[in-house]
Amino acid sequence: MTSKAPFQKLAHYVPAYNAEFSGIPVKRLLEIGVANGGSLRWWKRKFPEAQIFGIDVSEKCKKHAEDRIEVIICDQANREEMAKIGKQHGPFDVVIDDGGHKRYQQMASFEALWPYLSKPGCYCVEDLHANYWFGCNPFSAAYGGFVRDAAKLAHVLNSGWIGKKHPVRWLVGKTPVVVDDLVKISFYDSMVF
Repeated sequence: MTSKAPFQKLAHYVPAYNAEFSGIPVKRLLEIGVANGGSLRWWKRKFPEAQIFGIDVSEKCKKHAEDRIEVIICDQANREEMAKIGKQHGPFDVVIDDGGHKRYQQMASFEALWPYLSKPGCYCVEDLHANYWFGCNPFSAAYGGFVRDAAKLAHVLNSGWIGKKHPVRWLVGKTPVVVDDLVKISFYDSMVF
C-alpha cells in the first residue's frame, strides 16, 4: 500500500530543478531521503521514461515502492554501501540528496555516488539551510558545512587555467573524488547543483 502524500519541497526548488535538469535525458534518477514517498511519485510523473530509485534508512519506506520506483534501505553515511548501490543501479542521470541534511552524510553520499553520475548528469544537494543550524550540524554550522565544501569546487572547475591539466581530486571528506569532468556549479537558496 502506498500513501498519496504530497510532494514536499520548498516552492523555489521546482524552477531550479527545471533549469538545472533541462537538457539531461533522465532515464535513471536517485533520490536520497524517501520520507512519505511523495517526491518519488512526483519524479515518476515528471520523467515518465525514468526508473526512480529512493534511498532511506527507514524500513517503513519500502511501502513506497511501485512500478518504476525502487526503494533501497541504506544509511547514506555508509560510503561502501552507497558505492555498491551506485555500481549496481547506476549510472544515474540525476542524484538528489534530500536525506539526513548533515554535512558528514552529504559528503559521504557525494563521494560515493559522484563516480556513478552520468555525463551529462546533475548532482543536487537540497535543504542546505540545515547546514547553518547548530542543532543539526554542530561542527559545521559555524562555517556553512557542505555549502562551503561545494564552493571549493569552483577552484576545481577553474584549475585547468593554471597549466597542464591533471586529474583533479576533490578531498574534503575521507575519500578523494576525481571531479575533472565538472562543467558547472549552481547555487540557489538552500540548494547546490
